[in-house]
Amino acid sequence: MHDKRAHELMAELEEIYHNQTKVDLKVIEDKYNALSGCVSEMLTAFSKMCPSCYPDLKDYFKRFDSYIRYIFSSTEFSSAPPFTMPLNEIPSNGQALVGGKALHLSAIEKALNLPIPRGFVITTNAFYYFVEFNALRKSIDERLTNLDINSTASLNATSHELVEFILKAQMPPDMGEKILNAFHTLQKTIGKNARLAMRSSAVGEDTKSSFAGQYRTILNVGEDDLLDAYKAVIASKYAPRALYYRINYGLPDIETPMAVIALEMIDAAISGIIYTEDIEHFEPNTLTIHSIWGLGELLVGGKVSPDIIHLKKEEKPRVIRKQIGLKPQRMALAQYKSTEVLRVDDDKQRSLSIDDPSALVLADWGMRLEKHFKEPQDIEWCMSHDGKLFLLQSRPLRSEETELNPPECEFDDVKNAVLISGGERACSGIGAGKVFKVDQESDLENLPEGAVLVARNPSPHYVTVMNKLSAVVTDTGSTAGHFASVAREFGVPTLVNTGVATTHLHNGSEVTVYADGKEVYEGTVHAMLESPCARRDLLSDSPFSRKLRYVINFISPLKLTEPQADSFVPEGSRSLHDILRFTHEKAVQEMFHMGDRRIRKVGGARKLITDIPMLFYVVDVGGGLRQAIGDKKTVRIDDILSVPMHALFKGLSHPGIIWSTFTHFDWAEYDKIVMSGGIISPDATIFASYAVISRDYLNLNLRFGYHFVILDTICGDQAEDNYILFRFSGGGADFEKRSLRADFLSTILQRLGFRVDKKSDLIDGQLKGEERKRVEHTLDMTGRLLGATRLMDMYLKDSAMVETYAEDFMNGRYHFASVEEIA
Repeated sequence: MHDKRAHELMAELEEIYHNQTKVDLKVIEDKYNALSGCVSEMLTAFSKMCPSCYPDLKDYFKRFDSYIRYIFSSTEFSSAPPFTMPLNEIPSNGQALVGGKALHLSAIEKALNLPIPRGFVITTNAFYYFVEFNALRKSIDERLTNLDINSTASLNATSHELVEFILKAQMPPDMGEKILNAFHTLQKTIGKNARLAMRSSAVGEDTKSSFAGQYRTILNVGEDDLLDAYKAVIASKYAPRALYYRINYGLPDIETPMAVIALEMIDAAISGIIYTEDIEHFEPNTLTIHSIWGLGELLVGGKVSPDIIHLKKEEKPRVIRKQIGLKPQRMALAQYKSTEVLRVDDDKQRSLSIDDPSALVLADWGMRLEKHFKEPQDIEWCMSHDGKLFLLQSRPLRSEETELNPPECEFDDVKNAVLISGGERACSGIGAGKVFKVDQESDLENLPEGAVLVARNPSPHYVTVMNKLSAVVTDTGSTAGHFASVAREFGVPTLVNTGVATTHLHNGSEVTVYADGKEVYEGTVHAMLESPCARRDLLSDSPFSRKLRYVINFISPLKLTEPQADSFVPEGSRSLHDILRFTHEKAVQEMFHMGDRRIRKVGGARKLITDIPMLFYVVDVGGGLRQAIGDKKTVRIDDILSVPMHALFKGLSHPGIIWSTFTHFDWAEYDKIVMSGGIISPDATIFASYAVISRDYLNLNLRFGYHFVILDTICGDQAEDNYILFRFSGGGADFEKRSLRADFLSTILQRLGFRVDKKSDLIDGQLKGEERKRVEHTLDMTGRLLGATRLMDMYLKDSAMVETYAEDFMNGRYHFASVEEIA
């Protein structure tokens, strides 16, 4: 039981890894804990069978177990005070305590003496304390373990539960008191009518993983709403888009605690973004300033198109180009609610929102920030109604990876009609698919795989379907929006601010988006999709991928493949798979050779003599052998009365299966392949297969070199009692070829009537409740299948061969190898 479950769990982990399935790291940890438990139980059971055998085997298991558990160990965290801290008192090494955004803000003021709003931070210690006080960790982990981020329903349902946990939780009295005390202290410097902007500052945010727009910001917060606003911000850690982003990027939940910055609320007349590199035109030594009227939420949310000022990064920056955007709306503070969206006067909608002197000051600040943080920066700023400039945040600029030798792609000969020309490239690349228009967030539930998302503006909410998208095209937006940042992280070709996307692109029509060329073509342009300029997977080396790769390397590789080799010893193990293989081999040997007294209880293990070059032992537990054979140590197939054993060997012995030779094949040169096919010396007892039989029962443990088969069946007169359970695993080829062989087996078993479960290269099949003749026939065909597939993982090359061979098998072909196929 433990061996079976261990192989299932190992296959599930391999499938997640090789298919790049995005799950919370807690899923991997839970599956590993279960796998580790199964291996531990197997070792305990084996030590009871043979207390003196391989005493150091457990030590090797503990070593691998400790290596793997290291990757799941989280950094030390504290739920003790301080719960709050003034921004100007944050230590330079305080990122774990206050998050990246708060740390950078503090550095802007302390190290560079640049203006920021006054404020304080509610620390990550406070977050841990809040979770601990309300005993939420177990409930959070349980929900995350069962989350499927590729299911919109699962994502929304899980998010709803987690957010409700936070919002309904009690504020710890001592923590609430500390937060209000910090507010009162701030109130003394900015006035009794102080209003705050509550902004997230999670660990991991504003680093290489930007989390741009994934967490909530609450503006215009007063004392009465302060504690509820805090809970609302930390609850946004579990919003659908934040969950999707974090899990895709591979950051564990417990290692991304949420600090919250409480900043003096600036009623901005103008707001914007500074990019200290030109990420659209890649013009060297150039920075861009994006600017809109009012608060900046409409800009980062992609709802208005900003003015863009291009400046040369010189000792004294200079303006080189201006681009005026259409700004019909602005956001402002409201008296009876946090904010309101107002119409911009007609004469200001197409007028420049920022003057040259202010742009030059911001450019100078941007260059200083870039120099201080030693990398290009993405900076938020605002100007108050009295003309004072403030910096609101500075984080690493997420630009597209620059290749040493970027591909050159020219598409002058494309004959497809151009549907859109223009806009801004938010993320380069080429994508094609059917247009899917989104008018509201609920539309995302029906979005098909590979769609081109078309919308009026690029909302951060769309991050929840990023892995399904081929490309994105919007009417409004800019390269400075939150969605644009996330699109660059995911590598999704994105064209924004086209002005005509929702009118020129029709739902369901096939289009090709060439973001670099700022064009959308009718139909699928295959030459573009096959070019090196097409979409790239930028998350393939995410923290999740690296951690899972580390775990898999200590779980899956199988080095102990030859039981007769000198290296088949515990110290030869390099993975849990090796520990499993070694324990299973030795346990089976021990079971069949543990002494005459035990063997006599079940009639003894007898060697089966057949024409098939395999070493077989059988144990009769009642009515499986002729009584006339007496105490003979060897039996022939004619001595066996077991109905299922006869049926299976009928298939294995089919004349269409060639056991001893392969056509035009040099066995001396390919000795290892011969061994992996089970063509071995009858004297190599270490390779033996075993069968426990009765008149209508068979339990078979069969090995073909690196391949393992377990078959358990009853084949009697009562159809309701009859069944066949089949399991196949292992192989000497690489993962891809083993998977192809698994596809072949799965196809044939299903055609034979089995219900099949395929995980990675592990196959489980069930057939139940059939009449005796049907079961006998199926066992016969299963025997032929085993004979036909013993080397198939060595020469299957692609899925087309799988389909061809499956048809051939069902039409009576049981031998597939030849020199050409193996070569």
